[in-house]
Amino acid sequence: VAVSKKVDAFGVAVLAVITATGGGIMRDVLLGVCPPNAFTDRSYVFIAIIIALIVFLAAHLFKDSYLRREQLLDSVNNVADALGLGVFAVSGTLAAIDYGFSDNGFLCVFVGMITGIGGGFLRDIMVLEIPFILKKRIYALAALAGSIIFYILYMNGSGYTFSAGIGAAATFFLRIFATHFRWNLPTAY
Repeated sequence: VAVSKKVDAFGVAVLAVITATGGGIMRDVLLGVCPPNAFTDRSYVFIAIIIALIVFLAAHLFKDSYLRREQLLDSVNNVADALGLGVFAVSGTLAAIDYGFSDNGFLCVFVGMITGIGGGFLRDIMVLEIPFILKKRIYALAALAGSIIFYILYMNGSGYTFSAGIGAAATFFLRIFATHFRWNLPTAY
């Protein structure tokens, strides 16, 4: 997104950090964790900056090759994003459970979904786009589905590994199928 919007190297780094940490920061604020983990464990920020600058340099140094392979790169990014969405939705749900909110299923599932989608939501707002999650490819619903599945399985005695695997896989495959088959929710017109 940052490269396609033609922001400078600093802008790429800022958008990467917002995308990488935004959902976790929202999760922590909702759960009363102060300061949010992104500010106490700097590895999140450093990893986001390093990866963002590698992508920026690759796009800058190999512009023609980058543009020719843009569709392939988008496909690879979509798979990685779907995997991350599933993992973050499950981990956010677990965080709400671990912080003592296991009896509030709505909160746990909502926090799981926000953990997965929050960073991208903030990124899109910062580049003046309608957030992707509001318009295309069943993104937020995939995170919601994975969070619900994880919560139900985990709270009903299934082990963590099984519950997390099924919840993350449900999110992943729903996103991949939605992209492949171009599933979208209907719009008003």
